[in-house]
Amino acid sequence: MYAKGIQIAPEWYGTYSNVGAIYNQMGQYEKAIDPLKKSIAIRPSYPGYVNLGGAYFGLGKFADAANAYEEAAKLDPQQYVIWGNLGDALFSSGKKDQSVAPLRKAAELAEGDLKVNPRDPDVLSSLAGYYSMLGDRKHALLYLGQALQYGHNDKDVLLDAASVYNHLGENSLAVEFLAKMMQAGYTADKIRSLHEFDNLASMPGYQQLMKSK
Repeated sequence: MYAKGIQIAPEWYGTYSNVGAIYNQMGQYEKAIDPLKKSIAIRPSYPGYVNLGGAYFGLGKFADAANAYEEAAKLDPQQYVIWGNLGDALFSSGKKDQSVAPLRKAAELAEGDLKVNPRDPDVLSSLAGYYSMLGDRKHALLYLGQALQYGHNDKDVLLDAASVYNHLGENSLAVEFLAKMMQAGYTADKIRSLHEFDNLASMPGYQQLMKSK
């Protein structure tokens, strides 16, 4: 349908951004790059840069991802998600010292959102992720527990849980939540594309999951 939209309005930036977002969701990050660059060339936008960062992150090109997230943050600096993404990209690239400031910014903004809705599982699980990368085990598990209380069947909350436990070195629990993600709708191919879990590849539980359809 988006291909038809491009035929009708080939200069509308939003359609290209949506196409890139779909490829990201499918884990086909390489295919996402060109439409996202096309979108940004027509009109630089927050969604365009966020999705481009996501595509680069999925490909393990963390420096490129960080650059895209920085551009997105310039366009909408009040979104906690973008600061968290930037911190995650820097953290994953090995620049842990540089990741601290954006991760703390993300946590500050996310905690502000909790004042509006303290039971938002997405915000709570994001906070758990930020604190796990900051090495704050206490707050990571505190927020994760609340996130799972209010969003225990949400596949994105389950993804954050797997990530938090992985950052904290709880590999068995990370695999357990990857299994729950699959029950909630994630495919083995999608999980395989999430390189942050590559360290689990030698675990029998992870290997069994990757054989699932």
